[in-house]
Amino acid sequence: MRSNEPFSLDWIGVDNPWTGVGVDLVALQTIVCDIFHVPRAQCGPPVVLNPMEEEDDDEGYARVYAFQLPSRSVVARLVAPVKPMFKTEAEVAAMDFVRSKTALPVPEIYSYCSDARNPVGVEWIIMEHMPGMMMDDALPTLQPAHLRRLAHDLVDLHDQLSKLRADGCGSIYHSTGDFGPSTFASKRCSRSLRWNLPPKELLRSMNNLCAHRLDDGYRLGPLNDINLLQFKLAVPPPAQTMPVSTSEDYVKLLAFNGSPTTRSDDDPPASEMCVELFLHVQNLYPNSPFLGPSVDAEKFFFSHGDLHGANILVDPKSGAVTGLIDWEAAAFRPLWACMAGVGWFREDRQRFLTSDVDPENFEDDVSGDAELRALFRTELHNRNPDLFACFLGGVELRGILNGACDLPRPAGSPDIFLSRYLRLGFWNEARRGPFPCDMNAWRRRRYQLDVVERERQQALKAAQNGKI
Repeated sequence: MRSNEPFSLDWIGVDNPWTGVGVDLVALQTIVCDIFHVPRAQCGPPVVLNPMEEEDDDEGYARVYAFQLPSRSVVARLVAPVKPMFKTEAEVAAMDFVRSKTALPVPEIYSYCSDARNPVGVEWIIMEHMPGMMMDDALPTLQPAHLRRLAHDLVDLHDQLSKLRADGCGSIYHSTGDFGPSTFASKRCSRSLRWNLPPKELLRSMNNLCAHRLDDGYRLGPLNDINLLQFKLAVPPPAQTMPVSTSEDYVKLLAFNGSPTTRSDDDPPASEMCVELFLHVQNLYPNSPFLGPSVDAEKFFFSHGDLHGANILVDPKSGAVTGLIDWEAAAFRPLWACMAGVGWFREDRQRFLTSDVDPENFEDDVSGDAELRALFRTELHNRNPDLFACFLGGVELRGILNGACDLPRPAGSPDIFLSRYLRLGFWNEARRGPFPCDMNAWRRRRYQLDVVERERQQALKAAQNGKI
């Protein structure tokens, strides 16, 4: 479908993935009662945990509800139909994987269904209700000692995840041979329990696309990066987001929205220019095993993929991290791409150009902020020097990648990013030599597309006026 907005020629997604989706919350409550063998009278009604803000124009990728049972509160995460089955299967496998391999506070999954053809009407995951407040909400209430505890816990989070490695870049899935129906069991286990068995054709699809074997019954499969799940663009199918083996291929996969690309030929060529710039910057680190162009075996690290202050739960009385939620974008990635800090401790927006926003250079720091940031950096270096090197050294690579993955105009601004990158002096020609991209040719191409778009808009208006 085409929008009347300028530069929307490759906007062939949807404004809201929940449009036309029917959800039966009564059926969901019945399933919760069945799983836990609880009479309906002892199961509270669904309570919304992620209400929409008034300024939101869509509902995102999940609706989340809590159910109060006699002995516990459980959470039901209803999954929007974006990359059906694969995203849910990867999220479940990621949570199982991290729970079995680390001491991080990841919710236990009691049961799940990755086939929308069930009584609820959508895919769902029923899991443990983790304690704590969202980190963003808790930060203003934390005392200095609590903030220091939080800094240490966040370093520990990154350190534990960085020890989980693979020889490819992609999302993680359970081996398809384990895809049998199960009933609820209360003990913690490495394989979450499936509510029903998906149709054979879906299992065959997963088996074909998740052929890269990992240890302990896991496989590497199609990548579910947030940039590949942007439902306002075309969401590339699993066959176009297969695992890759180099940072270059990872960047191209994200920038071009799949392989082969799902972006329109009429999309302004800023993404291609950003990829070219990325490769030139990467070549400035020929001897770095993390920032340079060479990727050795086992150099892909497991990461959450959407780690921000709303997906980290914190004890407001101590600053301790109590829960890590929303693992739908988890995957093995290059370490430079994973190690951006998190929430308040994410320094990229302070030190580097973010889309069309200039670096803030810590200008909004108040008393104690600099010391807390120094504590985080020092602890990170002491715990894991590789993480520290990617945290500081990877900021430019991450910034260029974000520019490459931005939506087209008018919502996105990859073209503005490129212009500001050059004008603000991020490419130091005295030290790096001539700028590697032909900006004049790029501007001419962008102008040509502007002309095409104006002509399309004029033709559209003329057609509309003719019908009146």
